[in-house]
Amino acid sequence: MDYIECLFVDGTVSGSVPGPMPGVPRLDPDAAVEHVADRRDRGISRFLVFGVPAQKGLAAGCGPDGVVPRFLTCARERLGDSVTLIADVGLSPYSADGHSVVMSAGAIDEAASYRAAAELAVAFAEAGADWVAPCLSLPNQVGEIGKALAGANADTRIVAYSAKFSSGFYGPYRATVRSSLGVARKAYQTDYTDAGAAIAQVGADIAQGADMVIVKPSMLYLDVLAEVCRTATVPVCAFHVSGEYLSLVLAAEHGGMDAADLFDEYHAAVRRCGPDYVIGYAGDHFLRR
Repeated sequence: MDYIECLFVDGTVSGSVPGPMPGVPRLDPDAAVEHVADRRDRGISRFLVFGVPAQKGLAAGCGPDGVVPRFLTCARERLGDSVTLIADVGLSPYSADGHSVVMSAGAIDEAASYRAAAELAVAFAEAGADWVAPCLSLPNQVGEIGKALAGANADTRIVAYSAKFSSGFYGPYRATVRSSLGVARKAYQTDYTDAGAAIAQVGADIAQGADMVIVKPSMLYLDVLAEVCRTATVPVCAFHVSGEYLSLVLAAEHGGMDAADLFDEYHAAVRRCGPDYVIGYAGDHFLRR
């Protein structure tokens, strides 16, 4: 099991500034490249990149001066193929309403959502992303983005947020990307009581061409993670999401527990399920092991 570290590239900051999560900075593109180079030298070479744009709107995210394309281009020029860069293809950081889909008259506009995500995915691929990670929580996201990448002659692979549950553990991430929307997304994310639907979506995403799949969150969904690892025909990632990470950090700070022990226990539990990667914010703890 290897580690994929989450990275927030922020167009509103200069250098490195603390974020809402202890130990997880917000970095401008140049500082993000320095951070990735340092982590690579210490043993982590895979990164899931989240953009925090200075302005809302898809155009700001897709252009060459967009925060993610700029970072990807600079990182690829400096670091070449020594790192693996996965670009999150989520609409919520770029949308004024905070949704990860396009809404029209109070309903999801699937066609417009796929077009917007495809535009981001192609822009990130052309800037140097090895992988793109669509997270619309819509049934045909993998197939639609795959067609867009093929049309752009991009060989970028797709890692899908396939088993993405409607969870209360996403709050610190949303605070970091300054997304104001909360529970409203539960209308289109997978009900956390319905493991079968999540596992079925994993199969559907693989059939559409996903090269890797994600179970998110992971700490309270080890049963789902184990089943996906048992049945999936592509590599599997367990996502230790922001609220899960923060809950362990705060438990150690205020509950008389040891942070190293807590993270070691989490990583051991996930490892037993059999994923190929764990995605998260605790790279330092993973490196200790």
